Amino acid sequence: MTEPQQTFLNPDLARPAGNALGAAAETLAAEWARVTGTIRTLNEARPWGDDEAGRTFNEHYLDGGDEAPAKVTLDAGDDLVAAFEDTGLRIVSSVDGTVDDDGAVGDSFGGGR
Repeated sequence: MTEPQQTFLNPDLARPAGNALGAAAETLAAEWARVTGTIRTLNEARPWGDDEAGRTFNEHYLDGGDEAPAKVTLDAGDDLVAAFEDTGLRIVSSVDGTVDDDGAVGDSFGGGR
């Protein structure tokens, strides 16, 4: 397809792929919001009980500050969703930037677009 020293970009394939990833990220974000809402609602009900064992579990699972397993897990999921959302946008932006830069380089050599 190309020589090893060359970079090839097919914007007609890459741009839709970035858009598809962005659409998948939107679906993931909506589903993650639904799931985390359910988890938070269940946690608020404290299904593990309010006896000594239940209070101890809560202390370590929810109330452990930034290191609490519930917080760490939900925050990691939030970060993952945000990364997916950002990646789709970056792909499309990179494709557009590459096409613009390639055209500008061609123009500088008098080749036009």
